Amino acid sequence: GGVWASSAKPHAHRTLVNGTFKGPSVNMQWGAVQVTIVVKKSKIINVKATAPKHTSRSALINSVALPLLKKEVLKAQSAKISTISGATLTSGAYIASLKGALKVAHL
Repeated sequence: GGVWASSAKPHAHRTLVNGTFKGPSVNMQWGAVQVTIVVKKSKIINVKATAPKHTSRSALINSVALPLLKKEVLKAQSAKISTISGATLTSGAYIASLKGALKVAHL
């Protein structure tokens, strides 16, 4: 039992969100970043992102930054995440795209 066995009915207008929602492609100095979120029962269960990998530096930054950003999003369940040091531009574009995806999903 406990907290989860509450008999309170959820608000009728608040339907649970399910699906995959794509944020806008956000351009930054090194190229575009686009975030896609996968939502199940209004909870973000996965985050995918495309980011520039055309230079070895971009590829390195993104191979480190993207998994960290994903972890932050899954933990925060929102766009209120910290930018990754050393990947400030990527983080900024990622958060902007993420906000767009959240808006589309009404989260």
